[in-house]
Amino acid sequence: MIEKALVYGTTSRGLLVFDEPDFPEVPIQVPGGTVEVGEQMIDAARRGFGEETGLLDRTGFRLLGDSYRTFERDGLHHDLHRTYFHLPLEEDLPDGWHHFETTPSGGGAPAL
Repeated sequence: MIEKALVYGTTSRGLLVFDEPDFPEVPIQVPGGTVEVGEQMIDAARRGFGEETGLLDRTGFRLLGDSYRTFERDGLHHDLHRTYFHLPLEEDLPDGWHHFETTPSGGGAPAL
């Protein structure tokens, strides 16, 4: 099973999303990532949010719920479990910023 933790960070101005300039085929998304073996879901949400936004040591995550689905890719069957969290963010965040993930979960060079 593939487990993902996704974080809906919000201010009164809207939802925090990001894109991946090196991969224009990847749609805009909310921060989060794959849960590591033995990692608690909330810890994965905190880690993924920090890695993908640069906004570290956040508190106030609230569980929204989860979903399960199955899909096929490259002829293989996969089970996907996603857990969703809400995180209220401070109002004085800039409208945008540049950040890159220094340790991508897929390995390799930093994601710019």
